[in-house]
Amino acid sequence: MTALFPPDSNPPEGTLPLDRRGVLHGFVDATTPVSSSTALADDWNAGRPIRRRAGLEPAASEFREWIEAGVATFERLRDGGRWLEECEARLEDCVEFVYAGSTVDHSDAREIERLFVDVMPERGRKPIARDITARLSWIADDETDLSMRARFSFGHESLKEWLDPTDDRWRWADHLAESVFPECAVLSECDLLSELESIHGGPLRCSERIVYSNAPGGGAVFHHDADPAQRGVLFGQLAGQTAWLALPKSELAAAVAGADGSRFGSTEEALGALDKVDEQLWTLLNMTPEFTAHLAEAGALFVLSPGDALVLPSPNESAVAWHSVFALGESASLAHSYGLFDAPTESE
Repeated sequence: MTALFPPDSNPPEGTLPLDRRGVLHGFVDATTPVSSSTALADDWNAGRPIRRRAGLEPAASEFREWIEAGVATFERLRDGGRWLEECEARLEDCVEFVYAGSTVDHSDAREIERLFVDVMPERGRKPIARDITARLSWIADDETDLSMRARFSFGHESLKEWLDPTDDRWRWADHLAESVFPECAVLSECDLLSELESIHGGPLRCSERIVYSNAPGGGAVFHHDADPAQRGVLFGQLAGQTAWLALPKSELAAAVAGADGSRFGSTEEALGALDKVDEQLWTLLNMTPEFTAHLAEAGALFVLSPGDALVLPSPNESAVAWHSVFALGESASLAHSYGLFDAPTESE
């Protein structure tokens, strides 16, 4: 179990502050390697996080040059670099991708720049796919958190066109991600994916690819990824470290109901509250060090290091892994996160 020391303690050597946007939750033992899950099928069906220590090696080492380049890319972007220029430099040899324009959604304070790309294998011909997108945004609506992410998708995100199983533009969105960040292959071709396909009972594709650069003091608050047709998330730590609180929805509800001073009389009440988190519950989940310690004692806290893989299953709406992320250390990290979807069979 990963140890967590209280915020007011004098932690031993090897610990790092579990600090997110100015709230110190304690000090985490970052030297304890993550343990690999053993009962993969049971964990998948229960929506329990599946951990794989060094699950991305040796591929991560083979792509080390590209991973380091990715870290440098986000540093330039944080310093005011243009997302379009970074992508154009990496797509110089990919003639099928044609820049179609950029937008900024001013209703979303997190969005930095959204690129639109058309697919035109032959110049002068009609595009075979339009509105392939690469969206760069801040992770949090907080100017003190310099964590960023780049998401590769297609169509109108607000309409969730990416969930339409008949729309095969996902192929081009995935190819765009691979062209901009070649280290995508570290995740999309890992052995763990094959194991998940055996458990799931069919082929899976890695789409809606997101590249994360969590900056010191940043991270993501508690959430889940139980979108229709999405079976889970495959996450890979490629540079730096992140600390996670991750557990099935039912176990999180039990922890909420059992928290000191909880207003919920049962796990069932807490389960209902998680479907629509109000301000008080949000504060408990994300801003309360005592609750973080409660989850750590229950074994829900762990640290991912370079080469580690994590799966967050969501086989259905009730069995889904909820998770919260903390950036660790003094340097920004790099990680990839892919949605898992049913892949078409060869006959489709």
